[in-house]
Amino acid sequence: MTAALENAPGALDLIRVFENTLNLPDGPDELDSVDHGAAWCLSHGLPPVADNGELERLRGFREALREVLFANNGAGEVRAAWEHLRPFVSAAHLRLTVDSHRGLDLLPAAPEADGAIAALLAVIYEALLDSTWPRMRACRKLSCRYAYFDRTKNASRAWCSMATCGNQEKAARRRLRERIAR
Repeated sequence: MTAALENAPGALDLIRVFENTLNLPDGPDELDSVDHGAAWCLSHGLPPVADNGELERLRGFREALREVLFANNGAGEVRAAWEHLRPFVSAAHLRLTVDSHRGLDLLPAAPEADGAIAALLAVIYEALLDSTWPRMRACRKLSCRYAYFDRTKNASRAWCSMATCGNQEKAARRRLRERIAR
């Protein structure tokens, strides 16, 4: 997806950026190697991955999380999507700390991939608490599934961009209706 999209609020934008490290369906993957994965994590303040196993775990988390974002958009089963995160949540260790500006804060207690996943889960947890999470979505176009934050007044945005995915999907439905009508 190449559309310029607005950021999600606060730390939640890290989730959007993380999900969009893979440009579906066959575009580049910023987490395509241990070196690239470690660099991406470090550049976003996350513990780096150290080996291929950790990299695969981080990429697996990204795709499980994409299912939740897709379900947030009404295009998947919400309960089943959350279940895909269970193994990652089970391995995530967070510690509570005092932040002189915010009060209490959750930080990853483990290094490497599990630490990065734990930090991302802490962001999600905070978004669930402040009710911004349901607006974090993945595009309904199956070949896209780009992550975006829905800023529409009635929270009804279905596609990452109306100019690309939305128009393509609407045109495809129109062509199908026309074929059926013949």
